[in-house]
Amino acid sequence: MQQLEQLPALFREHPQPMWIFDLESLRVVAVNEAALRHYGYTEAEFLALTIRDLRPETQLQELAAALETAPPELTERGVFTHRLKDGRCVPVRIASHALTFRGRPCRVVLAHDISDHMDVEQALYNSEQVHRRLIDTLPHQVFWKGLDHRYAGCNNMFARAARLQTPAEVVGRTDDEFPWAHNAARIRAEDAEIMRTGKPLLDYEDQMVEADGLLHIYVINKMALYGKDGAIVGLLGTIEDVTARKAAEQSLRLHSSAVAASMNPILITRCAGGGHLVDYVNPAFTQVTGYAAHEIIGQDPRLLQAGDDDQPALAELRAALDEQRPATVVLRNYRKDGSLFWNEVRVAPVRTGSAVTHWVGVMNDITANRRYQSELEYQANHDALTGLPNRNLFHDRLEQAIAFAQRYGHALWVVFVDLDNFKIINDTLGHGVGDQLLQTVAQRLSARLRASDTVARLGGDEFMLLMLDHQEPHLAPNALDELLAAVATPVRLGSQEVALTCSVGASIYPRDGTTAAELLRQADLAMYRAKAAGRNQRLFYAPEMEAELTERALIERHLRFALQRGELALHYQPRVDLENGRVTGVEALARWLHPDLGLVAPARFIPVAEETGLIEDIGNWVLREACLQNCRWRALGLPDMHVAVNVSARQFARADFARGVLAVLEETGLPPHLLELEITESLMMHDVGRAVQTLAALKKVGVKLSIDDFGTGYSSLAYLRHFPLDFLKIDQSFVAAMLSDPSGAAIVRAIITLGHSLGFAIIAEGVETEEQRAHLRAGGCNEMQGYLFSRPVPADDITELLSAGRPLAHDEPPAGAAHP
Repeated sequence: MQQLEQLPALFREHPQPMWIFDLESLRVVAVNEAALRHYGYTEAEFLALTIRDLRPETQLQELAAALETAPPELTERGVFTHRLKDGRCVPVRIASHALTFRGRPCRVVLAHDISDHMDVEQALYNSEQVHRRLIDTLPHQVFWKGLDHRYAGCNNMFARAARLQTPAEVVGRTDDEFPWAHNAARIRAEDAEIMRTGKPLLDYEDQMVEADGLLHIYVINKMALYGKDGAIVGLLGTIEDVTARKAAEQSLRLHSSAVAASMNPILITRCAGGGHLVDYVNPAFTQVTGYAAHEIIGQDPRLLQAGDDDQPALAELRAALDEQRPATVVLRNYRKDGSLFWNEVRVAPVRTGSAVTHWVGVMNDITANRRYQSELEYQANHDALTGLPNRNLFHDRLEQAIAFAQRYGHALWVVFVDLDNFKIINDTLGHGVGDQLLQTVAQRLSARLRASDTVARLGGDEFMLLMLDHQEPHLAPNALDELLAAVATPVRLGSQEVALTCSVGASIYPRDGTTAAELLRQADLAMYRAKAAGRNQRLFYAPEMEAELTERALIERHLRFALQRGELALHYQPRVDLENGRVTGVEALARWLHPDLGLVAPARFIPVAEETGLIEDIGNWVLREACLQNCRWRALGLPDMHVAVNVSARQFARADFARGVLAVLEETGLPPHLLELEITESLMMHDVGRAVQTLAALKKVGVKLSIDDFGTGYSSLAYLRHFPLDFLKIDQSFVAAMLSDPSGAAIVRAIITLGHSLGFAIIAEGVETEEQRAHLRAGGCNEMQGYLFSRPVPADDITELLSAGRPLAHDEPPAGAAHP
């Protein structure tokens, strides 16, 4: 049952007579202006009546029965007789609805006087002559039919509803010829029953979509017409469009229910004495503010400000009230218990004619939203994992710092920090360990900075520092060295001890740039060069780095067409057995001879190919060409040997890598055991499970497998034993240092011992002297590769070497020559 404490404006200003009566005493407790006008009473007189006083004596028993059987919600509509103050009785159509008003069970009544309607029906019923002028002035449709169910006449309104111009056009037609033809059979059956029995059809509701495209609701009344001899000669009907009235009734119910059920606090104020007093509040208002209805009704709503008048929004609200226009403002309001809540209130005027008599306020407690907004602002500007400022906040602080530095002539540093090999640690030890490591790095970087500096996490393993050079002591390069050392300190995370390094690039304002974009770009470029130069070092931006960047762009542009222009070729470096000196295989190495750039060193173009993804096409070409060349050597009758091909990270990461290798072997006809694939240890550790599956599929058909540059990456010995490998290749840096550095010699011995324990053969790279060869042979190394025996040479030179059965002639390499 709907709760109603105060009368809404819709009740007071409704054009139809309305009143509310108490269900126990039957006394009228509220009445609107339309009822006072229609019934002729003053408000005091009407409120002194019971609903019995509105009925003739003859209908009191009928009234009592109706009250006894009335349903809990909406009553059955009916036509009753009401007595006006002057004694006249008029027919009215009634609809009522149960509600609680001021704490009492009541009913609200809506009455519609149908006197004109009934007068016309009576006149037509008793007269053979239809008074045309009378029925044409009625606001309802009027029609009459003969016993043959054809229309004998109608008024103008009915003709328009039939979509005809004049009533004369209606005469003689049947219902099958009008827009309601789909109901013609039902109408005929109703009419036949009325004309057979004389029993009228009263207050029948029907619906129909009219020419305006809208659904209209009609109340239809039909009664028999009698001739002079008392026999039924036809029927008379009226059709009343009650769409607007139904909408008003529904609107009243919905508005009242919506206001009472709304989760938003709602209050209605009336204009009184130049101020505003509360007339009504809904239950949600009580729940939010703590004020009961009787505590706030009649009070000024400024009670909610509790004296907190220093609010700019109050001035905006007062201006809207003075100008009689809607407004939405956010206020600090206070509950009955004194607690603060943020109130977003929307006020709108209610007009009677041109005068504003009331205001409706809809409130929204946005306290939680304000708190959530503050949290969102923090999250939008800070990294969730480390709590550091993120890219957005860093950029904002950098812009402010540049403006400050420009104004006062100070310098500032922008520093880009990128962790080395973090992805490998994250993939091998798990993301939980990786997250803890990032948090530790964030703490260490923050600890090394001053309060005026900023450290931010850009995402992944990238950090950015903003260091202001306007405090003593001034910034110096060793500040970045301290950062490198702080990051490199081993970290114990549970049972794991992890050590990693970082590459640092820095740019200086105003030397390297005067805008945020310039400084960020230069710092990024310097970091990139630091990483390319060997990692774990810091570099400041220098203009020559631009030349390197330009060269890289040039290399990339020409490299994209190198394959299709036939500019790439393969050179092969022999690999020999340390015991007997026999050539056991060759490693295929790509060379690029550009018509303008000349011979481009692999160190210049291979990294570019890796970064751009061109390495996939180049790698596939190298694999196919190397297999074809080995087949050519076999066709010449030369001894079988392995041809080793390096596999890039991008190639190995493809899900169909193993299938692609097998397809090349099948295409070229090379036996699988004569192909050797060289894979770096770091490459396999990115996804150990998939790497084991891929290598197993290749090993199953006989392809030889080796780990290249062993000891320079980050691998787990626990996983290493699961890889089906044939060879470990000792990196040339260890070979070069083993005779002069005891720790280097120890590493070489450890690799040889480890490899043999796992059943792998050991190959040493970069062997350049007899002393190195003798040391490796004595240590149990199986094979060697390097300038001592041969440089990488074209395929024809390998053919000559194998045919002659002797080493190739070559120049002695200079001291410290690099392994290609």
